[in-house]
Amino acid sequence: MVLIIFSSLDTLEMDMSFLTNIFDAIYDGLKIVDKEGHFVFINRAAERNMEIKREEWIGRHITELLPNSVLLDALKGTPQVHRHNFALNKNFIVHASPLRINGEIVGAVSTHKDDNEIERLKVSFDSLNQYVHFLQNELHRAKVLPPEMKDYIVSKDSPLVNELTKLSKVAPTDIPVLIRGESGVGKELIAKNTHALSHRMGKPYVTINCAAIPEALLESELFGYEEGSFTGAKRSGKKGKFELANGGTIFLDEIGDMSYHLQAKLLRVLQQKEIVRVGGNDMIPLDVRVIAATNRNLEEMMANGEFREDLFYRLNGISLNIPPLRKRKMDIDMLITHFLKEFSYKYNRTIAISKEAQQFLLNYPLPGNVRELKSILEHGFVLAQGHEIQLADFPEATIGFEHRALEKVTILKPSENELSLLPLDSLDLAENVKKLEVSLLVKALKSSNNNKSKAIKVLGISRQSFYEKLKKYEKEIACYL
Repeated sequence: MVLIIFSSLDTLEMDMSFLTNIFDAIYDGLKIVDKEGHFVFINRAAERNMEIKREEWIGRHITELLPNSVLLDALKGTPQVHRHNFALNKNFIVHASPLRINGEIVGAVSTHKDDNEIERLKVSFDSLNQYVHFLQNELHRAKVLPPEMKDYIVSKDSPLVNELTKLSKVAPTDIPVLIRGESGVGKELIAKNTHALSHRMGKPYVTINCAAIPEALLESELFGYEEGSFTGAKRSGKKGKFELANGGTIFLDEIGDMSYHLQAKLLRVLQQKEIVRVGGNDMIPLDVRVIAATNRNLEEMMANGEFREDLFYRLNGISLNIPPLRKRKMDIDMLITHFLKEFSYKYNRTIAISKEAQQFLLNYPLPGNVRELKSILEHGFVLAQGHEIQLADFPEATIGFEHRALEKVTILKPSENELSLLPLDSLDLAENVKKLEVSLLVKALKSSNNNKSKAIKVLGISRQSFYEKLKKYEKEIACYL
């Protein structure tokens, strides 16, 4: 900062041309008054952001033009710092100081920023604060997680981290891994990075979704086929996923959806470590590490004769249970920060999130877990008009969930000793959702004569989710069955 002291205001007037060049180069608005309170100088920045003509202001008194100016306080000898001032229909942040020569006040000077500059500073501060928050989370994550996992796991000290700390010991081995969790929790990401942390890194990593391929085709997809095996077969035959993964890792996603018949063939491959292509006779030796994943309750499926017990124990060398995002709320803020940073790079713009929108995501059940959270945030990021994502920027289907839940409440009328719901004028969302879920579970179980498999189909949810809710509401449901 450069201080220029003049022996008198006469000198100030004599050197006005020189001073004008200096002060006009200053980005902030600047105003100088004499000891009586008359304007003697206004720079270009002040002229621009106050939307005035400085020639019309020079020589006029403060009280005439800015009756509430902090310059009046400065003329009385009291410096003013970070004062908020509303003038000329605009907001300003103002600093003002008395000008003294030989101890006598001979005038006052003020600098100010207008509301546009304040908004730009706010955005910069929010971005900096967001980055600091990101660094704090990264530091915490680096302390909690093993070093080799911190590059791909975004989580605080939570049940997820507790599960994944097993990977530092599991990944270097060839033990089969069974990853369990709802859709969208990141099972495939964990599988891929288990391979990346193993000694098979750099060798094939092959994935197949057992639920996405019809049963008639899944066998040939897994084990391959020879020429002429069936109509439409390639003339040269085709390698299957196991053969393509030889030497590396195969990821069997949604293993719980594989047919019982095909489970037996898979078991034989895992036991014998060799395959025979469909329509072929030659044994092909295998050296493949198997990672499987499911969102279904395999124990319940085994009890119902839907999943082979011997295959389960063959796949379940090490089990990783990935909790849904709604059960690890502490990770949501961290994931929001992570995804906003990712989108900033992707779309070359910086956008924060409003407190209302962030609070909504903390309360929203996120049935699609991390995958859904990322989708919601990207939708809001792209549609945001200002510097923050607002609740209205989220997908309509997402922000309407509360309204839909309350609409369903009106359909459920207490009868046959069923659980009654809260009155519709209650806005306690958590309690409404709880009673709604209990009521639906009770109805599904009653309508299916307590046959859990039928109840699951009626409700349209996964087995794992169904049994989690049964355990969660065990006491409440017991009162109505």
